Amino acid sequence: MRFTLTLGFALVALAVHGNNAAAQSNSCTNVSGLIEGQIIGPSAQCAGGLTEIGTFTGSGGGTFVACITPVSTNGNGALFLALTHTYTTLSGDTFTTTDTVVAAPVQPPVYRINNRVNITGGTGALADAFGFFRTHGTVNLETGVLSLRYRGRLCTP
Repeated sequence: MRFTLTLGFALVALAVHGNNAAAQSNSCTNVSGLIEGQIIGPSAQCAGGLTEIGTFTGSGGGTFVACITPVSTNGNGALFLALTHTYTTLSGDTFTTTDTVVAAPVQPPVYRINNRVNITGGTGALADAFGFFRTHGTVNLETGVLSLRYRGRLCTP
């Protein structure tokens, strides 16, 4: 199965920490780029679950692995998928995300994607990363190839 996604992340608001001193010490960066990947089917990387792998530009560039939970549908043909991603930059730092994808049929097997990606953590220079992205694009369920555009805000404490 292959996906083709083109996702644009809209500029985002950030999570607010408990006090102004903590908030003032945050380091935030606007990020944008392209994500390209492939749905490879079930894998050990996702404990036997459906897996997506690929590369990304921006935010240090590098590779990613996404684990996809079971897909559900509704009456109008839309698909709902929950994902967790681990992005690894070229320098070896990581950031993790969770999201729920809504894929609406455009011309099946092509679906339009609208998505919000929440940054849930990270390691190295991105330790405890937070923020979120907005995504929009398309996915081809027949080919499994994906291409995403993103834009958002990535912060570290």
